[in-house]
Amino acid sequence: MNDIKQENIDPGKKVLEGVTILFWVVAILIGIGMFSLNFGQFFTKGLHLGPLEFGLPTTDNAVILLALYVVELVGLNMRKKWAVPLGRAGLIVTMVIFFPIGTIFGAILWKRINDPLAKKYLNYPVTEETKENTENK
Repeated sequence: MNDIKQENIDPGKKVLEGVTILFWVVAILIGIGMFSLNFGQFFTKGLHLGPLEFGLPTTDNAVILLALYVVELVGLNMRKKWAVPLGRAGLIVTMVIFFPIGTIFGAILWKRINDPLAKKYLNYPVTEETKENTENK
């Protein structure tokens, strides 16, 4: 990992604060929903109605989504470069699942996760075009 001075770390961390807060809120909401609504049938795999069986793996989906947000939060905290594409995926999932509100927050935070300061903070390779756009601002 690159040794970056503290004055170079703080702006990147500040840019990613909104993304971190959104992922914490979504992870908590998914966790509460997963444990409160389906706690009695936590290990069931579907809905059985006589000879018909409907595959509704709601708890499996919730576990996968919760894992997505928790791994992203760990990646942001540890400043890993894979946190940038995983953060984009998390924002897309947030935009789809929490449609009207999630889309608004996702669109606002999309440019923050693609910000050159955030990419530098996460040790993500910054392209020459991005550097030129940053210098022109």
